[in-house]
Amino acid sequence: MRAAHGRTLLAASVTRARPALKRQLELAQAAGADLVELRADLIGDLSAVEAALRRPRPLPVILTLRSAAEGGAWSGAEHERIATLLQLGALRPDYIDIEWATWRRSGSLRRKLRELCRLPVASNARGAEHRPSVGRPPAAPRLILSHHTNDPRPRRLPELLACLSAGEAHVVKAAFCAHDATDALRALAAASELHGRDRLILVAAGLAGLCTRVLAPKFGLFATFACLRAGSESATGQPTLAIMRERYRWAQVDAATRVFGVVGWPVTHSASPLVHNAALHACGINAVYLPFPVRPGYRNLVAYLELLTAWPELNVTGLSVTQPHKENVLRWLEARGQALDGAAQRCRAVNTLTRRQNGTWLGSNTDLVGFREAVRCALLARGIDLAGRRVAVLGAGGVARAVAAALQELGCCVVVYGQTERRARRLARELACQWRPWSERSVYEAEVLVNCTPVGMSPEVRATPLPDVAIRPGTVVVDTIYDPPATRLQRAARRRGCVVLGGREMFIRQAVAQFEAWHRCSAPLDIMRRAASERC
Repeated sequence: MRAAHGRTLLAASVTRARPALKRQLELAQAAGADLVELRADLIGDLSAVEAALRRPRPLPVILTLRSAAEGGAWSGAEHERIATLLQLGALRPDYIDIEWATWRRSGSLRRKLRELCRLPVASNARGAEHRPSVGRPPAAPRLILSHHTNDPRPRRLPELLACLSAGEAHVVKAAFCAHDATDALRALAAASELHGRDRLILVAAGLAGLCTRVLAPKFGLFATFACLRAGSESATGQPTLAIMRERYRWAQVDAATRVFGVVGWPVTHSASPLVHNAALHACGINAVYLPFPVRPGYRNLVAYLELLTAWPELNVTGLSVTQPHKENVLRWLEARGQALDGAAQRCRAVNTLTRRQNGTWLGSNTDLVGFREAVRCALLARGIDLAGRRVAVLGAGGVARAVAAALQELGCCVVVYGQTERRARRLARELACQWRPWSERSVYEAEVLVNCTPVGMSPEVRATPLPDVAIRPGTVVVDTIYDPPATRLQRAARRRGCVVLGGREMFIRQAVAQFEAWHRCSAPLDIMRRAASERC
């Protein structure tokens, strides 16, 4: 089935009986899929699956009837499942997927599948080069042995690949549940060193596992999976074909592709993948930008960054850093004697990492310039000069540090209201500004109010960092949140006659600064703005 040049295949999982399966196969072909997985256990209508296998097929087909023990939806007896799988397999799908545990458990099943799939495999280093002719069944199905586990580390990879060399399978599949991006990348790193990975499917569930799907072509894996449309996923976090091919330009990913991404917890809200990938595409740069969810805590961040540093073949060249890791990154860089730019030193927080040619990292802070320029331009256009103004900053994290430093550069007197007294005191000491307890924020004494907390960010859109009635009419209210584009704080401030600025322009300007630092070319500002508007 593998293409002659050995490229990784993109499989579309079909999980529903409607629209008609023939139509769904046609839609998958039009969307750029190379083959289709018919998840018969999820489809439920086995007669429709049988009819689809009997008809000419616009794409090659994987037949899967997944057991409940490995995350499938089959609810009947096990012997009935096996009998049904063999009955449908006799209609010669291009591939039959059976669980490795089931294969090992039943000698009778092994014998029947060997006969059906014409095992053992003839000696062939690649083993799966032949692409079945579209429209008619192959002479015999090929066998996929799969293993699904909730373990964040797919420890069975060597044993699964041994099935290939022993002639027990044409392809093996390992699916696991990554707790965060570090788990997913560890597995990908292990797979990249294995002999026979060109016949391996490695997939991690959830957003943390997206990198295993998008980067599968970079390491020459056999295939990965996507769904036709949102809501029809066969696994948690499975992207659509359109997202894989359009946002992540999956078909262009190869061994030379550089990797960028956003590191934080959570990162589901981030528009950075949309914005940076649109810019990469516009500039014709062979790179991809991914979300990398890394759990809170310094140790978790260290594990992630140490893995990237020790694995140069992944070619991670730049990272955006968001909450809660902006100060953790600074600590890691300083502990290892890595460089910081002037803005990062001033803010004592890092939102941008750049991997230099000698393998070391540079920590930067583009939040400072992004906020400063966005606010200065927007307020000057309204005839408002911030110099000499008293500004209340809500929050004492990484964003608040950059905002406070930028406001000081604009000549403001900054007062920080921190949710955690220890952090607020430290910020005030390091930036030489004032602080107040969080409990006093409702009686703030300032002409300008800036929200630097995530309170009110999607999906918690009903929350607000400040009671509506506490917003003083005439205050300039700036919210660094960009998703949603109009938070509850912003709406309440407008009702009370305030000048209101959202966080989208700040976000775009800091992303532009990142892009230009990483790629040494002008950022396509209009394209990045347009991409951001699609998300927020």
